[in-house]
Amino acid sequence: MRTKREFEGDDAGDPLQVEGGDWEDIPDKDTSPKRFDNFDSSNTTNTSTDASKPRRRAGSKPVFAAETPRRNRAAPTRLKRKRSPSVDKEYIADKENIVDKELIKEALSTSAHHSSIYILDVVLRAVRLMRIPLSIMLFLWMLAFATIRLSGALRTAFSPMCYLPMVSRSALCAPLDPNASQIPKWADFPQLMEAQGSTFEQLLAGSVGGSGLSIEIRKAEFATADLTTLVRHSDLKSSDILADQLATFVKDAKKTARSLTKLSSKIGGAVDNVMAVNGYAMRTIQEAEKNEPAPYSLTALIPFHFGPTTQEVIVDAFTSAMDIFSIAIQRLILEAEISLHNLEVLDEDLSVVREVVMREDIDVTTEQSELLGALWTKLGGNRRALRDNDRRLGLLKDLGDYRRQAQAHVVAALQTLNSMSEDMEDLRERVAAPELVGGRIPLHVHIESIQNGLERLQEGRVRAKEREEEVMRKLEFGTD
Repeated sequence: MRTKREFEGDDAGDPLQVEGGDWEDIPDKDTSPKRFDNFDSSNTTNTSTDASKPRRRAGSKPVFAAETPRRNRAAPTRLKRKRSPSVDKEYIADKENIVDKELIKEALSTSAHHSSIYILDVVLRAVRLMRIPLSIMLFLWMLAFATIRLSGALRTAFSPMCYLPMVSRSALCAPLDPNASQIPKWADFPQLMEAQGSTFEQLLAGSVGGSGLSIEIRKAEFATADLTTLVRHSDLKSSDILADQLATFVKDAKKTARSLTKLSSKIGGAVDNVMAVNGYAMRTIQEAEKNEPAPYSLTALIPFHFGPTTQEVIVDAFTSAMDIFSIAIQRLILEAEISLHNLEVLDEDLSVVREVVMREDIDVTTEQSELLGALWTKLGGNRRALRDNDRRLGLLKDLGDYRRQAQAHVVAALQTLNSMSEDMEDLRERVAAPELVGGRIPLHVHIESIQNGLERLQEGRVRAKEREEEVMRKLEFGTD
């Protein structure tokens, strides 16, 4: 056999020359990476194997040939274009940004997924644990619903039994509130508007006369002040006593005139106040009507309400209107009582003046008879003295007439106010009683009643102002 040796040359493409000048083509050997791995492992593990020994070909001389260089044809070399450092940095930065965004998206989606699973697990566990409390709450809701729906009907149905001796002390007959007997349980705006209209019509009609009487009393006051000076310097026997009584009368007349004027102003203010409250009540009821749920809606079936119901709004508005009207009536009664007291004091002053004048009246009448006799004899003499005596008597007579008229006006107003106060107490007791089944007044009836009452009060207020202006014009021009 011939021994073959391989040499690695400098140039991979040039064959090497062997001894004896002979050239021999050597077929290409396996140049795969697996071959090199086997070759390296064989060299490192077993260097004395037979495969590593030189072989000799039979009948030939040993030939030494150079092996072609190892080539990796599976991965042909490619020419790469050189990049500038700035381009490489931008490329690396963009690649890093893309990687970071992808990592962030993946992290967010993963965290959201795990969070949703965690929250769902917590909610499910909480719902499972809340089965018993939810059952208890549902039972309490059903019990409250039944109690609210049936409590009023049961108390109304068993109210006649509360008159029995033993049953009256039971909890069923006991009021829920100590002041429950005074709180209205239902509204009756038609009756309230009727009471307000009739009362204020009478008061407004009388207030016009009261204003005129107060002015007449003031005029009498000024005239009496002048008369006081004349009486004090007159030749009457009781001139000093009469002058002092007239001075007291002037002071009391001034106070009485002011009280009458104040009463008329209070009546007008009460009408305006009641009209404002009624207007507010009407707007409140209209708003409650708009927000009222349907009878069979889910909101209507819920026994727990965060706000007042429509019926509660109506009752509250009715209570406010009735309270304001009652307060106005009580204030007017107080003012009328003050005016009546001043008129009574004025009456006492006039009584004293009348007693003094009656003693002087005999002498005056006698003098008038003598003067009339002299008139017949002398045909008209001493007419000036007759006119002076007549003027004094006429002035005192007018003062008494004005006082009586003012007193009649105040007494009439006071009677009207007291009557209305009693009517309001009756109305308060009636609405504080349980409402009869089927006797509830519809909502639109309340609104229409308030509107009609406002129109009635407004018309009465306008008519009263017109009459008052007419009276003032008559007094200004001195006509009756």
